[in-house]
Amino acid sequence: MIKINTYFNRFNFVLVPLLLVVSLIVLSTSSLYKISLAPYIIIDFLFTIPFVYFLLIRKKEIHKITVLSVFVLGVLLSSLLIPEENQGILLPIKSYLVPILELGIFSVLVIKARKLYKEFKNSSAGSFDFFEAITTASKELLPSKIASFLATEITVFYYVFFNWRSRREQKNEYSYHKEGTYNGVLIGVMLVILIETFVLHVLVVKWSLTFAWIISGLSIYTLLQFLAIFKSLRSRPVFIDEENRKLLLRFSFLGTAEVEIDNIKSITLSNGNDANEINHLAFIGGLTSHNILIEFKEAVSYKQFYGLQKTTTKLGVLIDNKEAFVAHVKTML
Repeated sequence: MIKINTYFNRFNFVLVPLLLVVSLIVLSTSSLYKISLAPYIIIDFLFTIPFVYFLLIRKKEIHKITVLSVFVLGVLLSSLLIPEENQGILLPIKSYLVPILELGIFSVLVIKARKLYKEFKNSSAGSFDFFEAITTASKELLPSKIASFLATEITVFYYVFFNWRSRREQKNEYSYHKEGTYNGVLIGVMLVILIETFVLHVLVVKWSLTFAWIISGLSIYTLLQFLAIFKSLRSRPVFIDEENRKLLLRFSFLGTAEVEIDNIKSITLSNGNDANEINHLAFIGGLTSHNILIEFKEAVSYKQFYGLQKTTTKLGVLIDNKEAFVAHVKTML
C-alpha cells in the first residue's frame, strides 16, 4: 500500500490529468453525451485539466510552460471529439490563440538555444553545437519525447536553410565525412527520392491531383531531411572530452552517444567484417561500413531518430583519421 501511495505521489501530475481526460473521452463518446454538455467538456479540456496539471507540478522540478502542452492537447482532443457545429468557443481559440502560442513557444526555443550556443561556444565546455543547444532548450520547456521531436525538426530547417559556413576542426575533434562512404550513400538516397518524386507525381496526378501533391510534399520534405543530414556531417564531429573523461560519438544529428572513457573495454581498428555482431551509431550503418569497433564493459545507450534510444555493448563507428583516434583514446584507458 505504501509503495502504491509513493508511486501515485510521484506520478500524480500524469495520472490525475490522464484520468480526467479518459473520463471526458468516455463521456463524449457514450450515450450520455448531449449537445448541451459540449461547452462544459471543452472548458474542462482547455482550462480545468491544464489548471489541475499546474497545481500538481507547481512544487515539482517540471517547467511550468509544459502547461501549454496540456492546453494544446486539450484543443486537439476537443476538436476530434466534439462535432464542429457544437464547438463554439473552441473555433476562435483554434484559429487565433493556438497559432500565437505555437509561434511564442518556437520563438522562446530559438532565442534560448541561441543564447546557450553562444555561452558554450565562448566557454571551454567543448564541442557544443546547435542541435545540442536546441535539444537542451526544448527539454527545459517541453516533455522529453516532444522536445526530441521538435528539436530534430528545427534542426532540419537550420541545416538546410541557415547553416552555410564551413566549420574548422577544433582540438580533440575527429571528422567522419571525408571517407566518402556516408556522403556517397546519402547522395544516392537523395537522387532516388528526387527521381521517385517526379515519377510518382506524374503517375498519381492522373488519378488525383490533390493526392499527387500530398505525396510530392512528403517526398520533398524527406529530401530536405536527408539534405540536412548530409550538411550536418561536417558540423557535428566526434569529440574526446579529456577533462571529463568522456567520448562524444556523433553521426549527424541522428546518432549520439556520450560514453565514459572508463567504461570502454577495448577500441580497435576494424575492416567491417564483424557488422552482424555489432550496432552502428549511424542509422545507415548497414549500408555503409565502419573502421573502428568499440566494446564496452557495461551496456551504453545511444540516441537515433527523434531521440529514440538503443543500448549496446559493441558499437561500430567510422572516423576519417582512424589511427590517430584509436591511439588518442587508448592513451586515456
